[in-house]
Amino acid sequence: MSAGDNPSNPKPDRDLTKLAPKFRDAVQRAIAACNDPTGLNANAMVYEGFRTLELQQIYYARGRTVIPPTHTVTNAPTNLYSWHGYGLAVDIVHATQFWTPPGGEAWFKAVAAVFKQNGCNWGGDWTHPDTPHMQWGQCKPSPSDEARKLLATGGVAAVWKAVGAD
Repeated sequence: MSAGDNPSNPKPDRDLTKLAPKFRDAVQRAIAACNDPTGLNANAMVYEGFRTLELQQIYYARGRTVIPPTHTVTNAPTNLYSWHGYGLAVDIVHATQFWTPPGGEAWFKAVAAVFKQNGCNWGGDWTHPDTPHMQWGQCKPSPSDEARKLLATGGVAAVWKAVGAD
């Protein structure tokens, strides 16, 4: 379940034009390859790309001050601690089954393999896996103080340039 499932909450943003140019190209290539009927035919879609501060705070509250769920959804208190807030991450889900795709974990692994071939990293490889999460391959798992400083002084373009996604 996402914060965007509640009509009074902000909606996940699927506008790929808000992503860093090279990352956007990688995401589009990967989605096309995932959905190729002669290949995976995965029926994959971008559920969310760029994430606002407001939506990140809603996700952060889940499992902490908002129950259910009983487990936390994210460790990033603001969108500046998630690559989603920089246009350098997306969440990929099944177009009709969302977080419970046919084949379960195997579906996410197959989709992740295609994204990795297109220069992305997969959140499923983390100590605390985030299986829908894909991000630009030259990014560390989470944004650093340096990334936040670059954002404050030069905007997303400066961050994109620093990670080779411009």
